[in-house]
Amino acid sequence: MAAKESLTELTARLNGRPELLTDLDVLYRLRLGGEGGGTFDLRIAAGQAVLSEGGTEPATAEVSLSVPDFVSLSQGQTSGMALFMGGRIKVDGDLGTALKLESLLRS
Repeated sequence: MAAKESLTELTARLNGRPELLTDLDVLYRLRLGGEGGGTFDLRIAAGQAVLSEGGTEPATAEVSLSVPDFVSLSQGQTSGMALFMGGRIKVDGDLGTALKLESLLRS
């Protein structure tokens, strides 16, 4: 599955569970490398998630990893900590916000 498809499904899932989003006001910038990758912004605010192509607005947390690692993370086959310890994921910005992304991916 391509990264954009995974992110589109994630956005739909999150919007189906607004109780997970009520206290969030964040912008995740996801830099996904490899085939099917790209830069995507996931804005979560006012109880809604919106996916767009990567923009120029400063992100709360920027997460960089490969498409296969992103898909594996979003499907629960690996953890963000394992990817981080293996040097396969890079986080810039608010680390706490970045850590919250893993739980949102699996919601």
